[in-house]
Amino acid sequence: MNDTNDTATTICIDPINVNRHVCELLAKHQSIAAIWHIDDVKGIRPDLTDEQAWEVLEQVGDIHDAEWGINWTTLETVADDLFPKPTSRRRQS
Repeated sequence: MNDTNDTATTICIDPINVNRHVCELLAKHQSIAAIWHIDDVKGIRPDLTDEQAWEVLEQVGDIHDAEWGINWTTLETVADDLFPKPTSRRRQS
């Protein structure tokens, strides 16, 4: 992707169309990408904030293995490593 004319000239307000625009740009360069969103992280860890979910995605992007890719297990494992689930405490009677 060496074409320096790929800078955005308009701002896409509708987040639903972001994937389409990204895919069109990648296709122009005969490339593909899987797109993950904070909603994917929050789907497996609804207790996380948007900022925490974004941190999970950033970490996954930094450490993912190209042979295994990014999957639900990867997201869950990284989320649990960064933000361990609180342990429940049983009431003592």
